Amino acid sequence: MPGRGPVPKDPGHRRRYNQPARGEWTDLEPLAKAVLPRFQASMTVPRWLWDSWRQDPVTSQYGPADVGAILLLARQWALLKENEQRYRMDGLGLTPKGKRDLRWRTPREAEQQREAVEKVKQLRIAS
Repeated sequence: MPGRGPVPKDPGHRRRYNQPARGEWTDLEPLAKAVLPRFQASMTVPRWLWDSWRQDPVTSQYGPADVGAILLLARQWALLKENEQRYRMDGLGLTPKGKRDLRWRTPREAEQQREAVEKVKQLRIAS
């Protein structure tokens, strides 16, 4: 009894319609030297938060415009609503969501990914 539906296309003529939306992930390395300047009196962001941003490996990806944007955020922090603060932090990759959106992996996530790939390789060899 013949199958229902159209005959499958030759693999050479198939098209992939679900292309990835973005490129590959970037694995971030721990910072050797802080990219952001030290805390300044003109900043209204809590000092502990600024210090954590300075240590974040995400800042290694920042160019001059990004450093300017984070300095502006730090100066306007007290004037912004919480959702606006979070939105700007997301855009700069300073939150887990922001890092995922920008396809940046922290050193810990990169190590977990390497371990998972190695485990899959071992499973394939064993079977």
